[in-house]
Amino acid sequence: MHLPKEEEILFQHYRDLIQMSYQRGIPAYSNFAGFRDMELGFLALEDFYGRNQFYENIHYQLYGGYGEAERKVFCFLGGDGSGGILSGEMFPGQDLSGMEPSMDFPIACIHIAPANKRFCEPLSHRDYLGTVMGLGLARDQIGDILVEREESPSSCSCYLFCKRDKAELVSRLTRIRHTTVKAESVDFSRSGWRPSFRDIAGSVSSFRLDALLALAVKVSRSQGLALVQGGNVTLNGRCCTENAKKLQEGDVFSVRGYGKFIFEKTASLSKKGRYRITLKQYI
Repeated sequence: MHLPKEEEILFQHYRDLIQMSYQRGIPAYSNFAGFRDMELGFLALEDFYGRNQFYENIHYQLYGGYGEAERKVFCFLGGDGSGGILSGEMFPGQDLSGMEPSMDFPIACIHIAPANKRFCEPLSHRDYLGTVMGLGLARDQIGDILVEREESPSSCSCYLFCKRDKAELVSRLTRIRHTTVKAESVDFSRSGWRPSFRDIAGSVSSFRLDALLALAVKVSRSQGLALVQGGNVTLNGRCCTENAKKLQEGDVFSVRGYGKFIFEKTASLSKKGRYRITLKQYI
């Protein structure tokens, strides 16, 4: 397996965490992983445990502070080779969408809001990220940033996820651009936040990935093929390079640069033999 230098370093780091977890029988946590980084984590798991055993047994959890998170932390679980955890407990190796994690992930949620809504400016994801990184945090110490727009377009706040040991530093924030803000650690599960969606309805000739991509991101089959083969598409949290992969209702796929979608439901079959379907796009 040949990887670029930076990816090889991260792959080896994951491999070391997995080995430490296995040998000591304790969970080992990574930093936040993005689109490609998570795939390197899966490759490291397959490399350590073997591809077949990795899929047959349970060796990890992924979580980003809430069920629908894009950026997530790996929890590598020390296994005994038979799917059991050395501590005697068993955990589901999945992305935990819509679920609370079994492990205590070292993730904190910081709510950042204007100190005075009458004297604030529109703040974007980029504004929050740039300011927090200006505190000295690396990108992999920061998870998702959920910007909330309120009734006034000039008033916004955000929920920012970070590694727990960085929460105190982020909570010291007092200014984003020219806006005075207040930052405090909160329990995100009590925030009442819910994802927003945009419905995409249309018809497809089949439930193949390339057909759904054409509807979701309005690209041709050849452009969709390039996205898939270029490693730009994930299906249920894993990079998918199989253009003809058939999807099931409830499957979640992400396309780098285009967003995240849920294959929600299938309606009737048209007279031309095409399936009427509905996708939901996260917004």
